[in-house]
Amino acid sequence: MLVNRRTFIAKKPHFEEALALLAEYRDLLKNLIVKELKLKYRGLLGFFWSLLNPLAMIVAYSIAFKYILNIKLENFTLFLITGILPWSFFANAAMASTEAVITNASLVKKIYFPHEILPMATVLFTLAQFLLALLVFFPALIFLGAPLTWSLMAYPLVLALHLAFTLGIALLLSAVTVFYPDIKHLTEVALMILFWMTPIIYHLSMVPQQVRTLFRINPLTAYISAYQDIVYWGRWPTFETWTLGGLWAAAMLALGSWVFHYHKPSFAEEL
Repeated sequence: MLVNRRTFIAKKPHFEEALALLAEYRDLLKNLIVKELKLKYRGLLGFFWSLLNPLAMIVAYSIAFKYILNIKLENFTLFLITGILPWSFFANAAMASTEAVITNASLVKKIYFPHEILPMATVLFTLAQFLLALLVFFPALIFLGAPLTWSLMAYPLVLALHLAFTLGIALLLSAVTVFYPDIKHLTEVALMILFWMTPIIYHLSMVPQQVRTLFRINPLTAYISAYQDIVYWGRWPTFETWTLGGLWAAAMLALGSWVFHYHKPSFAEEL
């Protein structure tokens, strides 16, 4: 259903009304995700190409850190896979979100729909890729000795918090990039720095004590540490990890939603 865009801009719906609009346009959201999946997985090779990047990272870092730098961490490959996959989900979603609104300029200019759908579709598409990768890599995790404990039941809960945080980042980046296109390049640099400040290829205990707090307050540390607790260590994440993960998810989702809602009336003029 196409609705006059100015009517909704003037109205500026509250959070509950925005949720109702998103529910009303759920078919559009689904179609955007399905379209991207069809383009990405056109033919069998498309699916395998999507796995190539995390697989290449796993192989390269395993060789470099286990056999060359001789990292003293038992079952290092399992540890690496546990962190690389969710990191790739976040990094890919963040980068793609910088173009979520810009690449759909014609839609934004011509018709009204809840523009939040655009970064949401980007994040959910990347989530679908992540879940497909999990299906492929899960047998490998078992083969590598991942403990099959009750802690695995916490994985969807951690993923839900991780997803909320990622959606907040996507809303923020997709809105700001409309006005400052260089944000895309800054995001690439920020993600590179964030990767090395997140305990993916090393354990947090390896970080020098004097700077460990800086690494601990990194939002991604809470989520990656939680995944490692569940899959690598076979235990439930700590209360501190749950608390930080929940606070970061709530704060970023609130901030991203506010920034996007504040700026979206100007999207059509700026694009």
